[in-house]
Amino acid sequence: MARFSQSRQPRYSTGRSTRSTVRRRTGPVGPTPARRKGPTPILIITAVIVALVFCWIFGRGCGSNKEAGENEKLRDYTSAVNKLIMRSAVIGTQFENIRATAQDLSRDDVNRKLTQMVETSKEIAADSTKVVVPKSVYGLQPLVQLAFDMRVDGMDKYRGALVDVLDKKDTNQAATTMSQGLLNLVLSDVALQRFRSSLGAKLTDANLTNGEIADSVYMQKTDDALEASVREYIGGLSGEGVGNALHGVAVVGVSTSPARTDTTQSGVSVLPYNKTFTVKVSIQNQGNQTETDVPVVVTLAADNGSTPQKKTQKITQLKAGETASLVFEDLTPVTGSSVLNTLSVKAGPVPNEKKVDNNETQQQFIMRAETG
Repeated sequence: MARFSQSRQPRYSTGRSTRSTVRRRTGPVGPTPARRKGPTPILIITAVIVALVFCWIFGRGCGSNKEAGENEKLRDYTSAVNKLIMRSAVIGTQFENIRATAQDLSRDDVNRKLTQMVETSKEIAADSTKVVVPKSVYGLQPLVQLAFDMRVDGMDKYRGALVDVLDKKDTNQAATTMSQGLLNLVLSDVALQRFRSSLGAKLTDANLTNGEIADSVYMQKTDDALEASVREYIGGLSGEGVGNALHGVAVVGVSTSPARTDTTQSGVSVLPYNKTFTVKVSIQNQGNQTETDVPVVVTLAADNGSTPQKKTQKITQLKAGETASLVFEDLTPVTGSSVLNTLSVKAGPVPNEKKVDNNETQQQFIMRAETG
């Protein structure tokens, strides 16, 4: 059976929309949700300003809280060390008074006062180890600790030596010990001054300009610590209970020009020929008193029967422990390998000198003959 199909007819637009003509609702169906409200810009700006001001006042800026904390530690450290230095300075003043008035004090008073100073200095040195040290000054603390420790040792040595002098013990050993003690005090002053300088630089770098550092000096004159000065100081002590006065000089050196160039088999020095001949002599005061007008005699004799030559000079003043040098000229040795010259040097003796075995020395020599 035949099928009949209907041919498709073209569709043409009529110009009208085929969409539904139902109109959308433009009004709200239910209540409109509330919007989340945030801070207004003016409030945010105000909060930031307040925070910055707060940080600046209490921490010198939000990024410098750590620096402010370190500066506070440095300020506290300086304050603690200052207290120790000022305590040590008080002891230093007392110590200087003892040194200046020792001749007016009894042996027991000297020992008691110096012992108390030593004990107080030990306390100061011990307290120094308890100070909280900021990292920025770790390298400086050993300097101030060294100063305090050396003051303990220095004053203790001085105390022992001075008591020995007052007990009339060996003043030579006492002078050596006292000098060592005073030299320790000199070194303590050097260490403390270096500490003060370095700590001052740290305070300046941290803008802590009001951090003044205390000062303390035990030895105003460093030369007073030298053994020669100490011997003079001991010799100057007077009054009952002061140690024995020792007098004595010694020949400690003799040299000639020309000098020895050879030695004979018997040990005699051989000098080259020279038209001039000089002798240099060194004399030391080995007592504890100042000596004046010390005579020094040089004699040159030869074994050929010629008349000995003698020259004399005087040392106007020779303090305890000091050494003086004299030069003698216009002496003429006898030349030739067969003539033995003997050079003798004698110093003193000085008044009240008991040990005289080191007052004189001799040297024998041959001076070669002049060659054409």
